[in-house]
Amino acid sequence: MKQFHHIGLVAREPVPDETYFESLQVWGTDPTADPNKVEWVRFKPESPLASTPVAEMPHVSWQVDDLDAELEGKDVVVGPLTVAPGIRIAYFMMDGALVEYLEIT
Repeated sequence: MKQFHHIGLVAREPVPDETYFESLQVWGTDPTADPNKVEWVRFKPESPLASTPVAEMPHVSWQVDDLDAELEGKDVVVGPLTVAPGIRIAYFMMDGALVEYLEIT
């Protein structure tokens, strides 16, 4: 099952309430704390995502039950990556738009 999770927007400057994620060298806000389900993300230059579409364009995120199965046949540009225990993500292009699938176990 796919369920809308958030919209991700790229920040160039610090954003209130952002958290640093060491594994990806990125700061991000909690989209579940935002009434519009917006996640702001900001990348260190040395982030493994800094030279990918994830750091350059907005994305829409869907929570899925089985990340690997949902990615079959997709034009994956990043991932799958484990960002924290029990949380895996991957990004793919669809009709020129960036989409994230998020699996929470």
